[in-house]
Amino acid sequence: MNIFNKSLGFIAYLLRRTVFWIGFYIRPPIHWFIGLFSKVGNPPVFNNETFPWSSSLEMHYEAIRAEAMNMMLERDKIPPLRDVSPDHDRIAVDNKWQSLFIWGYNYKFQRNANLCPVTAREAEKVPGLISAFYSVHAPGTHLPRHYGPTKGTITCHLGLTIPKVKGCRISVDDKEYEWQEGKCFIFDDTYYHEVWNDTEEDRIILLIQFERPLRQPGKAVADGFMWLIRRSPFIQTTLARVKKWEDLITDGKSDIQDRA
Repeated sequence: MNIFNKSLGFIAYLLRRTVFWIGFYIRPPIHWFIGLFSKVGNPPVFNNETFPWSSSLEMHYEAIRAEAMNMMLERDKIPPLRDVSPDHDRIAVDNKWQSLFIWGYNYKFQRNANLCPVTAREAEKVPGLISAFYSVHAPGTHLPRHYGPTKGTITCHLGLTIPKVKGCRISVDDKEYEWQEGKCFIFDDTYYHEVWNDTEEDRIILLIQFERPLRQPGKAVADGFMWLIRRSPFIQTTLARVKKWEDLITDGKSDIQDRA
């Protein structure tokens, strides 16, 4: 049985690598095509006024932060992202990046949503919500230069706990920015970006991914590409690993629901 499980694991690894390299070559022309039909342009970083719902997130920042800090009281129950997401093990090379999912690729993590009702409610107000999770970077975290999987999504960071000293920053398209507590930072993650926390404090944000407003036929292409991503070995493996992690801390009562 052990040999059988190892063989299955190796086959799954080869399949994930094959999907990754195919995607590596086909994504650039797909990004370009989808970008032609963007209703909000294609800047690396957006003005928050482009997305009016961001003001509601900022208005509820204190309650969202309080829920995140409450979850941090049991930090050992928040998984390192590399342990649950095989798609991130290339950039999350250690356990300093932890993530607590409320939504992930249109799957709702009901236990976490129940524990963080304000966060879940405000995230669900975002048109075209795809993912919403607390992202924790411990001191010394560094995410090397990388880019996201699809031009069909946009990323929003709501700063919750940001180190007061210099050294915690993000570079998008070779320009550096710093998060601010209670403020949204909205960017296109298909531009190369890199993250550092060169401080002695945690950096905690609410990370939201949502659908880019698109005209047809760009939207049809983006929706089709997202359909493939959701059913890819990367996402299905992540779901299985998160469920296994949650089963350990809930006595087998994890509740992950497909809301697509």
